[in-house]
Amino acid sequence: MDPGASTVLSFRHLLSEAISSFLSEAGLGSAQVGEPISELLVTLSRYREEGEPLFPVAFLGEDLDGMMRVLNGKDPVAVGTGPRTRETVQRALKQCAPLGQGRWWSLYLLLVPEGFRYGIFRTEPSPLVETPLERMRRAGDGASRMVGVLQLAENVVELRALGGLTRHVFLSGARAENLLPTVAMDELALGLTADVREPARGLTRDFYRRVLFEAMQSSHGTLVAVLPKGGSALPLFVDGVLLETPIDMVARVMRHHGSPEVESASAVSAMAQLLRGMMATDGITVLRSDGFILGYNVFIRHPETLSREAARVGGARRRTYEVLCGWVGRELTTAFFRSQDGAIACCRD
Repeated sequence: MDPGASTVLSFRHLLSEAISSFLSEAGLGSAQVGEPISELLVTLSRYREEGEPLFPVAFLGEDLDGMMRVLNGKDPVAVGTGPRTRETVQRALKQCAPLGQGRWWSLYLLLVPEGFRYGIFRTEPSPLVETPLERMRRAGDGASRMVGVLQLAENVVELRALGGLTRHVFLSGARAENLLPTVAMDELALGLTADVREPARGLTRDFYRRVLFEAMQSSHGTLVAVLPKGGSALPLFVDGVLLETPIDMVARVMRHHGSPEVESASAVSAMAQLLRGMMATDGITVLRSDGFILGYNVFIRHPETLSREAARVGGARRRTYEVLCGWVGRELTTAFFRSQDGAIACCRD
């Protein structure tokens, strides 16, 4: 072999082999779709249309009716068909992904004799209702065979099958042992409900987990500080919006579960949108371990300066998180950080 000849190295065949192995475990190995599903995974890892990031959730299966039963899907809309190729997957995403935002619609790829039949189906966007992927976690092995694919963060994708079978794929130089976004958000949700009694704790934790996941799909960085039950404004906070009357999310969630009416569901959904908006502002969103929302756009006293402007220079969000972590176990119970480029961390007492 010519020592000067070029050698092409590609992770694609390794990824296709790993995906094929996963599909075999999920009962879909005979479909020979490792390569096109690898294309789906790579494309979803940082999907954009017109420069805007999109976060569609896709499901692969053999039986559309069975898929709808497991996922609580409604109103499937057929969009197109094609052979089992990367090109068909790319076309399906191009035609369907822009429709699948805000948890209203998800993409399905159905295995049929001619290849793929693809389209979208309606899901329930309320933070009070299980997501399709949560329903997959609960479904037993006897349900219809299927696989769900979603982006957790840029270049981090989750593959999920029934029976708890899961893979997390890192498509960047990130270390595989880095904290998964889902783990960090679970830790934050636990911190936000640590002082809530059951059964309200589990219901409120699920609410916060769903809201947090949607908030993390924005391109904006986020900081969250959690005070202990009964805690109020600290000397640590030097500026921001601290609510005169904190918002009791536990009461709102439980009011709906006690009397599931349109008005109570609408009130919780509106508060979910409010919290997402708070987390999209600069500064820190402040909550409490008994489920209360206390404030937003809050800034803290840094050791090196008392100036609010210091929190606006490069790397400030990470430095602020480090300051918050120093207060965890004393005046705070939990601190959470997500950078604009997707790095994520959570520190909990």
